[in-house]
Amino acid sequence: AARPAPGALELVRGLHGRGCRLGILTRNARPLALVTLEAVGLLDCFAVDDILGRDEAPPKPQPHGLLQLAARWAVVPAELAMVGDYLHDLSCARAAGARSVLVNHPENPWPELTDLFARDCAELQRLLG
Repeated sequence: AARPAPGALELVRGLHGRGCRLGILTRNARPLALVTLEAVGLLDCFAVDDILGRDEAPPKPQPHGLLQLAARWAVVPAELAMVGDYLHDLSCARAAGARSVLVNHPENPWPELTDLFARDCAELQRLLG
């Protein structure tokens, strides 16, 4: 019964189509993330090893998951952007040295931790061009 946020399907498909490497860092278990991605039709946009749950990395706001992805992808953390909708997502990005993107809020409650803010995924897709 999972439903994507408005504009999320188009955003993820658009980024994937542009060749962006995409990962998931969730406080839930990896199997739940896989079931959810399958239900919304986005599983093909992610490599299974790039989906990190609570058993693969300490939970956000700890930076370990983002640092694992940076090492796996052979990039410096500053080349990563963490997109999320909560304080832990932004704090995780900061702790890892990655960029932080806040989505799905009518206004930004954490401007000191946010590099880019979009009210929803459709706005984020427009901002990214």
